[in-house]
Amino acid sequence: MATASEPILAEALKYDVDFWEIVSFTGNAYAEYFKKNPGARDRIFLSGKVYSTNPSVMQEQLDKILMENQTSVIDFLAVHVIDNIEMMNEDVRKWAEQAKREKKIRFFGFCTHRNIADCLNRGADLGWIDGIQVAYNYRMQGIDSMENALQKCHEKGIGIIAVKSMGLCSVKKEELQKLPLNDERVNSELNTHDLSFEQAKLKAIWQNSSLTSVCSLMSTPEILRLNVEAADEKPLDAEVIKLLEDYAEATGRYYCRRCGQCGTANADNIPIFEIMELLMYARAYGLTDMATKMFARIPAAIRSKISESDFSTAEKLCPQKMPISHLMKEAYAELNG
Repeated sequence: MATASEPILAEALKYDVDFWEIVSFTGNAYAEYFKKNPGARDRIFLSGKVYSTNPSVMQEQLDKILMENQTSVIDFLAVHVIDNIEMMNEDVRKWAEQAKREKKIRFFGFCTHRNIADCLNRGADLGWIDGIQVAYNYRMQGIDSMENALQKCHEKGIGIIAVKSMGLCSVKKEELQKLPLNDERVNSELNTHDLSFEQAKLKAIWQNSSLTSVCSLMSTPEILRLNVEAADEKPLDAEVIKLLEDYAEATGRYYCRRCGQCGTANADNIPIFEIMELLMYARAYGLTDMATKMFARIPAAIRSKISESDFSTAEKLCPQKMPISHLMKEAYAELNG
């Protein structure tokens, strides 16, 4: 991983793409690159995550991140994943302040993928959050609760980093291609604007002045280059904006908006949102092995009920009108080992 990553990391610095995130599959790539390129670390804003709000566990995970990446400081550390702001309690605040005093982190915050608007609003009121990673993309633009919450954070000086910027679906790609307005047609129309679908998605959210940065998976130099080309200040044409809106509407029932309303709508306590997320990772990102392993962590007693459980209430609550029952059965068939 480290050797294979060197060309793209060098290319990133060439284009001043200097916000790098530590995730599970980066391994020791950054440590190796910093070792071989003295001075490179000083040019990078390095982001990392901890997966607990227990101070002792957070400390253990932070120390591991620092060691594995051969750095003395993480520029932005986020707690992953927060869906209830009560989790960001006084113990977490005190721990973060101590980590800052020890110069192990510079900025601190959290990542939210569900119940997003509430977490943003209440996070902004805490008074000690520096930044928030938030699931946000062209599909979520125009939702008043989301836009107002983002603006509130921006006005409070909180950095907002958008993740899940492509707005990918949980349904199989071949099903999306059967739709009258599909990826192929969108790309064809965007060619007349010298844009790819992915570039248009990025430019759409970059037009939101409340955003600080976008965290986008760039696995090849070509994807990196295309993203850099899209990062200009030229606004999207009205035709492109309308095309994105039309596609979002056409495929909306296959996209989980992460509102969290389905979370308590099933008598068998099936983690609907989490399973929908795993389907998206497996089908849209091709990360089937990872999704299968994470699916296996769901208690067997709950997994065994998925195929026969009643999801009708969840479907009624879903603002996207997703075919939750059908997707849950597919997830069980595809991810259950």
